[in-house]
Amino acid sequence: MDLTNQSWDNKTVYQAFGLNPIQGQLVMALAGNPNTGKSTVFNALTGLRQHTGNWPGKTVLKTEGTFTHKNTRILLVDLPGTYSLLATSADEQVARDFICLGRPDATIVVADATCLERN
Repeated sequence: MDLTNQSWDNKTVYQAFGLNPIQGQLVMALAGNPNTGKSTVFNALTGLRQHTGNWPGKTVLKTEGTFTHKNTRILLVDLPGTYSLLATSADEQVARDFICLGRPDATIVVADATCLERN
């Protein structure tokens, strides 16, 4: 994707990533290593039923859903798992580009508490 962080406004950036948040809606990303429970957190918050699996690479594209917290609408984006922001695969590039260039209002890092050093 040929974006730089300063070259486009938020609306244009969101459109480039296929998002269309409504006015006043926050955009949050779920990020972390593969197989840490990002999709499970996504399902719990949005009420959706994104397929979960106990293997790395299960989520290879971003998925989005919405929920409300304290009268604030939130667009939640479930990103593919990545070990680094130095992408070495297409799914890691999706995650890196959205985190670095997609301008989410917040990025929630989901980690495996039994292996924090790796996460």
